[in-house]
Amino acid sequence: MPMPVDAGGAEAGGPRHGAPAHLAGWVWHVGSDAITWADSGFEMDGYRPSLVAPDMRGLLSRVHEHDRGRLHALLLRADEERVDSTCHFRYWLPDGQQRHLLLKTLFRLRDAGGPGRVAGTLHDVTDHVDIEKALHESMARFAQFGEAASDVLWIRNARSLRLEYLSQAFDGLYGCDRGTMLANPTLDSWTRLILPEDRHRVHEALERVRAGERIVVEYRIRRGDGAIRWMRNTKFPLLDCEGRVVRIGGIGHDATEEKEASGRAQVLMAELQHRTRNLMAVMRAVAERTLDECGTLGEFRDAYCNRITAIARAHTLLSSLDEGGTVTFDRLLFEELEAHGADRARVVLDGPGDVALESATLQTLALALHELMTNATKYGALSAASGRLEVRWRRGRREDGTPVLRMEWNEVSHGTAPPDDGRKGGYGRELIERALPYQLKARTSYRLTGHGVECVVEVPLPVR
Repeated sequence: MPMPVDAGGAEAGGPRHGAPAHLAGWVWHVGSDAITWADSGFEMDGYRPSLVAPDMRGLLSRVHEHDRGRLHALLLRADEERVDSTCHFRYWLPDGQQRHLLLKTLFRLRDAGGPGRVAGTLHDVTDHVDIEKALHESMARFAQFGEAASDVLWIRNARSLRLEYLSQAFDGLYGCDRGTMLANPTLDSWTRLILPEDRHRVHEALERVRAGERIVVEYRIRRGDGAIRWMRNTKFPLLDCEGRVVRIGGIGHDATEEKEASGRAQVLMAELQHRTRNLMAVMRAVAERTLDECGTLGEFRDAYCNRITAIARAHTLLSSLDEGGTVTFDRLLFEELEAHGADRARVVLDGPGDVALESATLQTLALALHELMTNATKYGALSAASGRLEVRWRRGRREDGTPVLRMEWNEVSHGTAPPDDGRKGGYGRELIERALPYQLKARTSYRLTGHGVECVVEVPLPVR
């Protein structure tokens, strides 16, 4: 029988040049166990005829032990009809490398009075296996990444916009079943989850990505449970080898908390600017009024510093609050008592401890309490050993239902003269009778008696 011709066209034993062979013909002489094949077969399995006996036993000895039995069984059944005539097996080369080979049996020739011969081909499919394995591993890594990601990963066909891939995070972020979405992968089935007023932005973004742009778009969705969430979607084109957009990829991120935090930051910034403007206006008014009532620079320095310190105490209370926190009236009052070193045994306080104040009212009200306390300790009830101070406060409502805090300030003393309204105490009275009604919409009354100051302040409270 002539020697088979290899894939490159060279006869058995002929010279070989170029790349290793990937296809060889072979004949197995069943009776003698010998194998006849072209040089390409020896190149394929890494052995030369001078190094190894070309027989089936030698071939099988170099086959991976897990594949050996399956290969041998196929060869023995080669003459049976309707039998799978291919066998993929792993093969060890002399240098220890492993190759993947595919054996195909073509037919069996029976010799008179003998077991005959089996003819077939041998293919080296290692490169194909490696590529397939790498592709499989790459797909497995992508799937693992997609299933582990907290954001939604998706891929759409750029032409039809039909969904081709959707990650597991879709269930949690959209509150819908991913399987249902993949079963109906049209664009409409997804955009129905987007609020109608935001859909035009999504469609515009898809068209721009189709044209090759990378786009970030934000929109609101209505989850399966009815909740509204903000989504930030990064869309990008996926190109073929010729640079054409064939698919659109996307990463969907739940940006609800970030949008809410940004909104809160804007509110806080506006509040800070408002407080700063108010603070500057208060400090300017305090400076001008203190300058008018003081006769010397020393008097101005002491009075102004004390008033600025009172404002600073209120500002410290505000800046130490947690988000959404408020300052209560009793805390503001305690700060002033402590700052003036008032003898608490001579002070009667009566009122609830949870009356929260508007932050915008805090500085002006703190300054009013400072003026009342300063007057009481220097000239009023707390300046005499027999005097005492009574402060009572309650919640109430005005005729129109506006909630208010009503504070009553009463000084009780004997032998002390009320301060001269034209000198000390003038700014405090002006602040209470004019500034509080103008700035805080407060209702006030202020009386100087032989026992000291009697003052009532009614300030609107925040509506809860």
